[in-house]
Amino acid sequence: MKNIRYLSVQFDQCLQHDELRFFRSAVIEKTERKSDLFHNHLAGEQKVIYRYPLIQYKLLDGGHAGIVCLEEGTEDIHQLFQAQKLDLRIGNKQQTFKVVDMQLRYYQLALTDPPLEYRISNYLPFTQERYARWQALAGQEEARKELLAATLRGNILTFAKGLEWWIDGRLEVDFQQISPARVVRFKEQQLLAFDLNFTTNVNLPPWIGLGKGVSIGHGTVTPINQ
Repeated sequence: MKNIRYLSVQFDQCLQHDELRFFRSAVIEKTERKSDLFHNHLAGEQKVIYRYPLIQYKLLDGGHAGIVCLEEGTEDIHQLFQAQKLDLRIGNKQQTFKVVDMQLRYYQLALTDPPLEYRISNYLPFTQERYARWQALAGQEEARKELLAATLRGNILTFAKGLEWWIDGRLEVDFQQISPARVVRFKEQQLLAFDLNFTTNVNLPPWIGLGKGVSIGHGTVTPINQ
């Protein structure tokens, strides 16, 4: 069990999912790259810092642009709000963003009994190696389901490790609904994306991301009936 700092920020402007990368870039430039938590690259270099992102760019209620911050990210986000006016360039458009909702609280990470149900959207689970395994299991639906469940468990463990929470107990994942996979383009690659409902015995904060591309809205988790 661990308590973490959690901040969600929702803006008045609505975006399309493929505009989140422009939103992220605009926020990074607005903060003058003072904190690597906004972009996860070493200062002055293109080298990626491999860690679970503590600042994530999202589409929140009704497609509104949003930012979710965890732990140290809840402090560094203040660098964005030092600007008197949030004029951000989204693609070829200049837009002014205003905060319409901001919630700061502590969130308890813990194992639960009974399990809780979640929806995960635009989930990119597979590395190239796991994608090859998925392809090799064509026609074996149960085996594919087990592979997907094992991958999701691994993604939850990555999230927990990134927040320095060491899960003391068995992590369970079960699927309630899996929509057909679709192919999306991500960093010059064609990847499989899923929308699915699942249960797990972990208390996950709303809107955090799991899998690949979590900093730009992939794998966003929302609680169901909680």
